[in-house]
This record gives sequence, structure tokens and C-alpha cells, in this order.
Amino acid sequence: MAALVLGCLMLAAPSLANATWTSPTTVSGIGSSVSQTQVAGASDGTSWVVWKRNVGGFDVIQGTKVQIDGTQGSILTFSPANMDSTDPVVSSRADGSAMVGWINDDGASNFVQTVSIATDGTVGPVTDRSDTLPVGNDAEDISIALGDDGTAGVTWRRDNGVNFYVQAVMVAADGTSGTIHDLTDGTISTGAPSVGAAPPVAEGGPYSYRIMWPQGTGADSNVANRDINSDDSVSDLVLVFANTDGPDCEDPFDVHVTYGADGSLNAFWVCYRKTLDFTTFEYFYNWSAQLLRLEKGVLVSTGATVTNASPTVYGVPYPISGLTATQTYGGQPAAAWIHDLDGGGQRLETYRVFVWQVDGKPVWGGRTGPFITEATNLESPAIAMNALGAGMSGAVDPGAIPGQSTVSFARFSGSGIDSQTPSGSFVYSDDPGFVVAEDGRSMAAFTAIDGSSIGTARVMTFTDPSLRVDPDSFNYGKSAIGEKRTTYITIGSNGQTPNNVTGITLSGANAGRYALSGASDCVKQMQPNTNCRFKVVFTPGSTATQTAQVSVTSEGGNEVTNLSGIGLNQTRNRITVSPGHRSARKGRVVRFKVKVSNRGGVTSNSTRICVNLRKRALKLAGNRCRSLGNLAVGATRTLNYRIRVTWRAHRGVKLPVTFVLRSNNTVVRQAMVRVWRKGR
Repeated sequence: MAALVLGCLMLAAPSLANATWTSPTTVSGIGSSVSQTQVAGASDGTSWVVWKRNVGGFDVIQGTKVQIDGTQGSILTFSPANMDSTDPVVSSRADGSAMVGWINDDGASNFVQTVSIATDGTVGPVTDRSDTLPVGNDAEDISIALGDDGTAGVTWRRDNGVNFYVQAVMVAADGTSGTIHDLTDGTISTGAPSVGAAPPVAEGGPYSYRIMWPQGTGADSNVANRDINSDDSVSDLVLVFANTDGPDCEDPFDVHVTYGADGSLNAFWVCYRKTLDFTTFEYFYNWSAQLLRLEKGVLVSTGATVTNASPTVYGVPYPISGLTATQTYGGQPAAAWIHDLDGGGQRLETYRVFVWQVDGKPVWGGRTGPFITEATNLESPAIAMNALGAGMSGAVDPGAIPGQSTVSFARFSGSGIDSQTPSGSFVYSDDPGFVVAEDGRSMAAFTAIDGSSIGTARVMTFTDPSLRVDPDSFNYGKSAIGEKRTTYITIGSNGQTPNNVTGITLSGANAGRYALSGASDCVKQMQPNTNCRFKVVFTPGSTATQTAQVSVTSEGGNEVTNLSGIGLNQTRNRITVSPGHRSARKGRVVRFKVKVSNRGGVTSNSTRICVNLRKRALKLAGNRCRSLGNLAVGATRTLNYRIRVTWRAHRGVKLPVTFVLRSNNTVVRQAMVRVWRKGR
């Protein structure tokens, strides 16, 4: 499989003028101060917002279920009463089931606890995931990944007083813990680990869990990996970089393990990377956001190809001070990092992985951009995306004094960028997190801090419904009175989020001459970039101009199509002949029955029928033209004709006989049969 990296920098994009953000809404309720707000959501945007709060002298972990429109459920306390807990982490599956984890501070050592949450919001029991012994080996830096089979992987690191070492556990679908695995032996210090749920190679198989972490410093630096297999066995330790000629990736940090919808591993981190300059063919070092991408089922191996996700150019420093990454439901992962700009200041930049088909084979590539925000200082990058390319990313400006931080973020898509700095009845903000639903609706969660340093968990939601109706006017032209004419009106949902069409009505001076067909099928929620079409039938009742309006109402606005048409004092006649083609011997007579009807809306004036035939070969009994007079609306007349085949008709030659129907206020209609001579 080819691997392409595209350096397309989106430095600027149009703002989203019609986008709508709600004002920040408190979801943590009334009470003591809140901090450490976190959020994770399902594919439809239904989210769990969690936070830390002091209740009765103890720090507890609380949370609430928030719909993508901002509607919230009850506030729940997840952690045990009368115990101190901190550093909440939340992870969600596409179906809305979730797991919340935190560090419990009340053991012999700080230890990891979790609760599982079912799709319906039922919360399971608090479960210890790590040991409290040895005493003083405190746990921190929890990472949680959830498999679609109901299992989960949880990893963290512990401090043995000299170094940090990594542990992990696999959680069964029933919530029970497997073995707590020591992934490192504590002889070399590690950074914060990250775990990803590795999809099974065979459809329907069990998940395994891949844990990666940075370890060592300087020349001993590396990125390490071990897997917890589906049978709870653990793979051998693998170091990504060979370091055969000095460190390949010095001082790595911020490792994040994610997976694409195709089952590919996409692991990101930052390090001081050794890179080959293809101009001089010499190696140089530069800070770089790294991406290790492996196809589904491929194990991590030493010397695996690692890509520079951020621009890496000889002589152009590109220091990065923080990175995060996210995976998307049904799509490819994305990352965001903080770039320390040359000359001062920092910028939040994003990166997305793409997969497309070339000659029937998947090819992947990456693209940087958009760039979200710049400030003197930035920290705590966050990002969320959906499979259609809509995303949100933000960071925190820590301010000049601790506690005076400000959150800023932007929502971006193919339609542009919409930047926000939350404001309201608070002074500062912190802890940004985002959810982007599969239909584009979005949510930002953060901690709002007032002038008294009291924090509340708040959310803002984004919608961008938009309505398009085509055409905005239609003229049916001139139509015979009583004759139906049809056109179609198309409703389009051309915003970034769904649009609820609430009504389609017909009104106006001559609305009674128009009728809607299929319009009720379009009164529904329409997804972005979808259309719905219905008929509008016009039946003129007079020769005057007749007008009406079709009004479409929706959450994204209202539109009107103006209709007009003119009736003509004309009608529509029909003529049929039975039986069809006939043959007869010389001298014999063939008989035809001709039926004439007025199918229009007014009387057919001076109606008449004439017969055209080969006079020498065929003889018509009676007059060639017959008058029917005025034929009323809906009236039918039947006429009988007799035609004799003469000796002049050549045997087997089919001779046309045409019956022509005329009137003063209709178009000419005709019906034709063929007659021929048979026998000797």
C-alpha cells in the first residue's frame, strides 16, 4: 500500500456566517466549584459530560448525559462517597455506551477506578482496576479504549519512587477485570501511556488492546508497544525505533493510539526526529508530529515506517509543545498540536488522515489544516471530528496568572471555519472538549470560572440548518381549461446540520386550482446535502391568470414558490378505431367502429370527422366527412363506417385509412388503420 503525505496548509477559510451557537449552558447544576470537565459522545452526538467537584469535603466525580441539542439528564455521582477522586476520563462507543475512569486518592497508593454506562444510561458498579500496593506507587494518566464487542482496555502509569512504569488491564463485556499487566519493569521511566481498541481481523471476532508509551530520555528515547490479546495474554515489548546510529526519535511525548474505520492503527506522538534531507541526502533533526500507520492486523515492529505529520524542512525549526489525537466513527483519525512559532507565540494546528481508492486499492495520505487559533501561550489541545470531515479543535490560553485561562476553539468543515471564544456570566474558562455528531451537529464542553474562582461545567451546541427551494417561481404558461399540468418543487437541505421541515402549504388567490402531491413525505428531518421532491398540479378553470404560493417552513428558514398559469378556452378530444387492421376479399366490406370523446374541460365546438383513404382501391359508404356538432365535456359519440375492397386493390398491399377529428377549439387528432385485399 502506498503512503502519501500531503502538505496542504489551510491558512485561511471563510467564516460560517449562518452558523448558530447556543449560549454557554451550565450542566453541572448548583453547588460547589467544578473543575476538570471532560466530554465524550456517541455517533449521534449524545454525550457524557463529567467533572470533579468537592461535596462534603471530598472530591467526587460527577457527570450528566447531554443530548446534542443541549438537553441534559440527571446529575450523577460516579465515584464512591467519602473518598477523594480526581482526574476523570470518559470514553464512549458509537451506540452511546461509555466508561468513566478516575484516580482514587484514598488508598495506600492512588489507584484507578471505573464505572461502565449502558446505552440506556444505566450506571454499573464502581470497580477497582489497579492495586493499591505497593504503598506509595501512585497511579496517574489514565487512558481508556472501548471495543464494539463490549470489552474495554484501561492503562495508566505508576510511580515506584524512581521511575514511572506502565500497567494495563482488559475489561470483559460483563465488566470484570482481567489480569493487571505490568507492561514495563520500572527500570526506565515512561511517559503517559495510551490504549487503542484494535478491531478483530475476522469480522465479529474479539477485540484486543494496543498500548503505546514514550520512554527514556536523550539517546535512550523510544516509543514502546505491547498488546493485550483477546485471550488476555500480553505480547512482547517492541521498541518502534532501532536507534542504530544515534536516536531516531529523541524525547518523545504525548503518544496517542487511534484506529481508522478500516481497522488501521494510527499512532501519533511528538519527538525530536532524525529526518533525511532529500536535497543533500544528509540527516538532520527537527521537532515533528509523528504518525505510525499500520494496516489492520499488522503488528508493531522495530523499524516500522513512521511519517512526519507536521512539516519538516531542513533549517526550518518546527517546535511542537503539545499534541492530541482522536478517532472518528466510520472515518479516519485526526490530530491537533501546538506549534511554537518562530518569533514568538503559539498556534493550534490540525491534521487529518484520508483514504481513497487508486486502481481499486486503498491509498492513504494526510493533510495539515486548518490552523485554529494563535496566542502568546497555548496548552491542552483538543479535537473531535466526524467521518464527513466536520471537526472542532481548540486549546487553552493559560493567561498571565494561574487560574486566568481562556478557552478558544473553532468548528471547521468544507464550508469554512467558525471561531468561538466562550463568554457569558464567567470570566475565565478551561478544559475544552468537543463532540461532532455524524450529522454535523456539534457540542463544546468546558469549565467556566467566575470572578470568585467558582467553576461550572458548561456546554455550547452548534446547528446550521438551511433550506433551499427550487424553483422560487414557476409559470405553467397557457393550458386548456380543465386540463392538468404538472411541475415539481425540490426542497434541499444545504446547511451543515439537519433541517426539520415543519410544513408545506398552498395559499393564494387561486389556490383551489392547484394541488400538492407527495408534499407530506417531505415534512421531515432532512440530513445535510439531501433533497426531497413533490408535485404541484395546476388545473385551469378560466381564461384568467391564476396564481398561488407554495410555502415551505423549516427550522432553517422559510421559502415560497410563486405559481401562475393561464387557462385557454380549448378542450382535448380523443379518437379511437376498432377493430384494428383488417383484410377482405375483393368486393367484400370491412366495418369499423369509431369512438370520439371530449376529455377536456370545455365543450368541443363544431366537431367533425373526415376519412382519408385510397379512393380507387377502397370505397367508403356514405359521406367522407361527418359533423358531430358541439361535443359536451365528458361526452362520447360512436360512429360506424363501412369500406368495400375493390378489384383495383392489389393483393397484400396494406392501404391506410385515416380518421381525422377536428373542432374549432382543439388540436387535430387522428387514428389510422390499414386495409388490404386477400385471396386470389
